[in-house]
Amino acid sequence: MARYRGTVISTRSVEDTFDYMADFANAAEWDPGTASAERLDVDELSVGSTFRLGVRVGSRTVPLDYRITVFERPHRVILLGESDTIRSEDTMTVVPTADGGSILTYDADLTLKGSFALVNPFLGLFFDRIGDKGVDGLRRVLGGPAVAKDRPQAGGAVAKMVDEVLEATVVGSFSSIGPALRSRTAGWTPPPRMDGKTVLVTGATSGLGLAAATGLAGLGAEVVLTARGHDRAEQALAAVRRAVPSALVSYLLADMGEFDQVRALADEFLAAHDRLDVLVHNAGALTKELTLTGSGVELTVASQVAAPYLLTGLLLPALAAAAPSRVIQVSSGGMYTQKFDLDTMEMGPDEYDGTVAYARSKRAQLVLMHEWVKRMDGSGISFHAMHPGWADTPGVQHSLPGFAKVMGPLLRTPEQGADTVVWLASSPVAVESTGEFWLDRRPRWENKAPWTRLSASESAEAGAQLWAWCAKHTGWDGPVRAA
Repeated sequence: MARYRGTVISTRSVEDTFDYMADFANAAEWDPGTASAERLDVDELSVGSTFRLGVRVGSRTVPLDYRITVFERPHRVILLGESDTIRSEDTMTVVPTADGGSILTYDADLTLKGSFALVNPFLGLFFDRIGDKGVDGLRRVLGGPAVAKDRPQAGGAVAKMVDEVLEATVVGSFSSIGPALRSRTAGWTPPPRMDGKTVLVTGATSGLGLAAATGLAGLGAEVVLTARGHDRAEQALAAVRRAVPSALVSYLLADMGEFDQVRALADEFLAAHDRLDVLVHNAGALTKELTLTGSGVELTVASQVAAPYLLTGLLLPALAAAAPSRVIQVSSGGMYTQKFDLDTMEMGPDEYDGTVAYARSKRAQLVLMHEWVKRMDGSGISFHAMHPGWADTPGVQHSLPGFAKVMGPLLRTPEQGADTVVWLASSPVAVESTGEFWLDRRPRWENKAPWTRLSASESAEAGAQLWAWCAKHTGWDGPVRAA
């Protein structure tokens, strides 16, 4: 079986989008692989309504009959298509957006039957391309924001080759060489404007957080940054305003390692804002000595795993009100060295190593991101993580002075490290997908060493266990996991 998922932002209302998609006689308008489509009954659309599609298979057109099996207007419709050789189950989920439009998520499961079943293991190689063409057609007929496309100066094949060579070298990918070459060969376009959008960036007084806040303010977004102290917050505000004189920027105070302060921050934000378009989790530090927070949780884990969980949960009403909205976790390439294990996520005093604790927390962030994706499926809120490469930030200079000294000439600027955060916060690409791990505007593998990889069942169990751990320690438990 091959599976495909695509997401489209529609300018049509949730009802109009649902009605258009549920009437599969429209399929020939948007799916290049459908030569013809007709309704086989005349009753009002509901469970049992039937359609016949003429599906292009090479030079032939093959009939495929569909039947609606689930009809939950205006949010979900499932159609089952079957013939002697094909079984296709198409699920369309529609949620409203804050501006009166809607978000369509299209899931398709395709299986070949009979003698063609031998092809099933390889079907995914072609199904993604077929699905992408159909989703492109839906974007055309349903409207929505234009997606700025990269303009490779040397051609797409060359840009891809350069990217893959850099990724394989690690140093070339993570250092300043990566964005310097990728931005040119891939022809990066400027991120789109964000006027009228509200963004919250944690840990934004220096380094990547400050660079991200400045970049987002430059796109016209209203930026709320968080800081632990008043003086550093005022300095960050002044820095953003020097770079962007017209910036709409303010701050909230909280130590992200203390859960009562996270709760107070969320309350203060919600009192002043009824919507949140983008939440950027950047706060967190690498500490050399074992430090416990007021809740008894080790500081690195508290600030980088539990606090983002809690803040996201508390701000869900504002994120839902702004859908399509996004949550972005700033991770680190250091997580590639660690396999997730809840039992060793918190380190004791005898074994504590700040660098390892940091890397384990960053790995846990990805496990938690995937659990959010499962629990918020169909909500219109997308979740992504990214890593900035090796950037020259105060945190690196203080916590890894030896590394900073050796790699100094090759370290990225904070702006280069934060570029993907700004791009994910603004580009429609980030709400037309979810659950990806990004570097330099492209999704990446989450494992480089085989021993860090979890199986599908292990990943599901890890997500559920980590969620339960966060709920226990923060006192907040949210959406039930989707079946």
